[in-house]
Amino acid sequence: MLQQFSWTTFLVFFAVLSALWYLALLLTVFRKDAIAFLLGAASKSSIVSVSDTVSSEKLPDSLEQEIMGKSKMPEGLEVVSMAALSFSVPEDSSGIDENHKSDQLGLVPDVIQELKEIFGILEKEDGTKQDFFSMAAMISEKYGRIGSNPNIGRINEFIRDHAPFAVTLEELEYLWD
Repeated sequence: MLQQFSWTTFLVFFAVLSALWYLALLLTVFRKDAIAFLLGAASKSSIVSVSDTVSSEKLPDSLEQEIMGKSKMPEGLEVVSMAALSFSVPEDSSGIDENHKSDQLGLVPDVIQELKEIFGILEKEDGTKQDFFSMAAMISEKYGRIGSNPNIGRINEFIRDHAPFAVTLEELEYLWD
């Protein structure tokens, strides 16, 4: 029975079988890279039009599918907006300056932190100037002595810089009274 097969037939059969094996291996192990390469080559040579069936912008996202799924962010890590970030005052060679330390641990930073939260809510819910003043009135009630604080100018400056609408000095004075 083996006399029916010539060496040529055997070698052709072995070459085809080997090519199929390596193609299957390529498509399983390097699937994402191989598909991107084949689609990139096809789009350059204009042989196949991908835009008829699949948007070329959506294709890389589908290629990003991993076997194990998307990775999970580490515990305690979250994505925040720039408005939620705050930094401390840098230390000089002799340590933390006492003025900066009292500025960081006092009434003004607490009020500014609550104002940041209010601005975040206004941004999410597309709040108005009236909404801001009603929420800021609660801060004024909570910190009753804030209007007489010598650093009230810093708070007012923060409001004027970060409010999504124009706020006059008279409105701010009325707010803290």
